Amino acid sequence: MVDSFRSGLFALWLLLAPAGVRSDEAVPAIEDRQVHVERSRHGFSVDLQMHAPVSPSLAWAVLTDFDHMAAFVPNLKSSRIVEHGENTLKVNQSGTARYGIVTIDFESVRDIRLIPEREIRSHGVGGNFKHMESTMHLEPEADGTRLQYHADVEPEFWLPPLIGPAAVRHETAEQFSAILQEMVRRR
Repeated sequence: MVDSFRSGLFALWLLLAPAGVRSDEAVPAIEDRQVHVERSRHGFSVDLQMHAPVSPSLAWAVLTDFDHMAAFVPNLKSSRIVEHGENTLKVNQSGTARYGIVTIDFESVRDIRLIPEREIRSHGVGGNFKHMESTMHLEPEADGTRLQYHADVEPEFWLPPLIGPAAVRHETAEQFSAILQEMVRRR
């Protein structure tokens, strides 16, 4: 009885484990456990603090490189600036999020307000999210840049109650790992 229960748990873990991770791959810069996700009545609140071992200007350059982001963020199929103003952008991004057996295609259209090399504020205005607000703060540190990210997101698509927070945590960690790795690559 105990062995069949353990076998069932192992089978469930195999189905829900993050897709695409091989044992010989390098450990990502951000681990899932570093991302704090709380489920609200209608969506998720996401918080992450991380250190980028690069100057604020280089961190800023990568975080705002929306036209090339699909080349270095693995779950993005496309990313482009569709409108450009003085310290404002409109960005359209689409991609596919994967977590175990869960695969979700997403699209976001966001108005972005830039406070150069200090803050990026994003407000969702389209795509398949009912609500999307995020803020990225950049603070210089002696050996790089402290990045503080907060987002409140309400997707139009359904995420299973037990899997949803883990999937959001994993996708956030994967995206920011790729962004940090790009920062280091550009050093």
